[in-house]
Amino acid sequence: MKAQISIHKDSDLPDKSEVIDWYGQLAESLRLSNQRLIVALQGQRDWCLSMLSKAGVYHSQIVLSNLQDLEAGIAFSKAETLLGQESECVVYDGFSGINTDVLCMAAGLIKSGGVLILLLPQDILQMEDKYGQWQGASSQQHYFLNYLLKQLKQDMVFINEDDAGQMPPIKKLMFSAEPVFVNDLSAQQHEVMQDLNAWLERKNTPVFVITADRGRGKSTLLGQFVLKHQADFNIVVTAASKAQVNILFKRIGDNQRNVQFIAPDEIIRSNKVINCLIIDEAAMLPNSMLQQCLALSNKIVLATTTGGYEGTGQGFLIKFMHNFETNKMIHRQLSEAIRWGQADEMESWFNRVLMLKPDKQEYNGQLNNLSIQQVSKKQLADDNQTLSDIYALLISAHYRTRPSDLRQLMEDDNQQIFVTKSANQIVGVLLLNEEGGFDDELSHQIFMGKRRPQGHLFAQMITAQAGVKGFAVLKGLRVQRIAVDENYRQQGVGRLLIESAEKLVEKLQLNYLASSFALDPSMSFFWNRMGFRLVHIGSGKGKSTGRQTVAVIKSVDPQVINVMNLLMQKVTRYLPVWLLCYCQTMVWQDVYALLGLLNAENEFTSLDEDEIMAFGEGYRGFDLSQAVLQKLLISRLIDARLSNLDNKLLIEKILLNKDWSDISGASSNHHGKKEILKQLRLSIIKLNE
Repeated sequence: MKAQISIHKDSDLPDKSEVIDWYGQLAESLRLSNQRLIVALQGQRDWCLSMLSKAGVYHSQIVLSNLQDLEAGIAFSKAETLLGQESECVVYDGFSGINTDVLCMAAGLIKSGGVLILLLPQDILQMEDKYGQWQGASSQQHYFLNYLLKQLKQDMVFINEDDAGQMPPIKKLMFSAEPVFVNDLSAQQHEVMQDLNAWLERKNTPVFVITADRGRGKSTLLGQFVLKHQADFNIVVTAASKAQVNILFKRIGDNQRNVQFIAPDEIIRSNKVINCLIIDEAAMLPNSMLQQCLALSNKIVLATTTGGYEGTGQGFLIKFMHNFETNKMIHRQLSEAIRWGQADEMESWFNRVLMLKPDKQEYNGQLNNLSIQQVSKKQLADDNQTLSDIYALLISAHYRTRPSDLRQLMEDDNQQIFVTKSANQIVGVLLLNEEGGFDDELSHQIFMGKRRPQGHLFAQMITAQAGVKGFAVLKGLRVQRIAVDENYRQQGVGRLLIESAEKLVEKLQLNYLASSFALDPSMSFFWNRMGFRLVHIGSGKGKSTGRQTVAVIKSVDPQVINVMNLLMQKVTRYLPVWLLCYCQTMVWQDVYALLGLLNAENEFTSLDEDEIMAFGEGYRGFDLSQAVLQKLLISRLIDARLSNLDNKLLIEKILLNKDWSDISGASSNHHGKKEILKQLRLSIIKLNE
């Protein structure tokens, strides 16, 4: 993006000394009130830089910019490396685009009494902004940008070049109290520390969870905990990246003894039991990885941020804590701000405007007169309550919902939104993306791996990964997200939403409706029940889920049905090799869910039937029979309705080829190869009846 440069007369700018004095008065006001504020400067670039140059009262500045004309500018892509640092002034260069994730990170770097200076182009609605593009197209309405500008003008300091003959009056601020510290900890931190100390002595309570918004001193508290107990325990610290524990180790300093950082995948690989494990920003790890770490730890402290740019903390609370045995876990929340005041203007503004912690409307009544409504982007812009209700429901139901998702929700013209209402309350949300429609040449380039257009995730997955050369030419809708209030799941709300999507496919004369998601038994059951079929399994695991990504599709178009059948046959044919080579770490429940989605049909020859019978009766060894047994499981296991013990045993040995000792060490009633083989034969007889 090119910076816009214009020439100004001296009369266009406020007097230099006036601007310098104004910054000085602002800094003093913020210091005395213990507040933080945003100062937005909107104009041509040289005017913005001139106004910024007069902010010399802020000696310490962090500058976030993708452009080259700002000294010491740090690219947006490197912003996450700054976490843990503090500054009295952070400059966000809006000429680089409006990246709301980075904007939230910037706010978290500013200490009490500090300021966030936003440089905004005069023609911000016309500028080329890659953070406001989806599937290669920019929004035509700019609802989010207009919303952001309105909120800045309403609540923060906003100076426009066209009105900058004089500086605005200094905003009157309410005093924001800060906590009292004793031995470097606040009263609330001391309370949690006491609970941690007592927890170490408790038996049968292996997990201690600490949740907090940003700036609550979570990592500092963990550092103090390590200092206190490292002489008595061998402590291991882990996180998604080592940078996320910088504050913790900074707190320990040179006093580090029986404590070390080990990456989570290395903890799992080594398979050694850990005396005391601390996981900072636990929500950044896949749930499956957390479960494996839990199994290897006598005592484990999980700490995570529940609101902010990360977009994961709320999902962590829902997906992990709500499914954990409460008698084996202690949960404490740090609510008292440490790095800024208790009534901080900037934190309140970000929470409200970017909906970092939206208030979800509680609806506890019976489902009544369910209705489906399509919601336009304009409706969201005009009705803040509807916007907040939809966004809150998405946050509550999905693992990652970032501030950037709010902008897409308001501005992505390719995205369709449906809601389910009961008594005028939103209880379900569906987000759809229009995909495909490429010409033959571009579709061929995608197939060859030479082009990767922005977006169109499903269309490109089937073309490039599943290998259907012309699929990207077809047009369809992809279910980006579907969220139902947890109080009303499995009551037909999701079905109504999917049926609405099917009607839209028909109305727009599209070819298919599709989705891709992290393999999960409950989600697989839902899509299978809706009539979708498995057509592709991703080779890698999702970063946020730790699970395989699968693609499903539904269509009445003869051309697509033909493609579906070919892909289902391909998955059925290659599934045994895929499971053995890439997915031996999958849990048996996920494999069972996969088989349910596939709904495979295999033809069995008389030779196949004889081999299966011979194994079941004990005349044939496992190694000689495994191939035909794989074929049997893929075709018949779902309809057989065997016990969980049978399903577990069959899947783990026949499809995942786990070692006999690994199976006998699991939660089963059979120990040793001889006993397991005997049970396998009995299970195969049941399956083949």
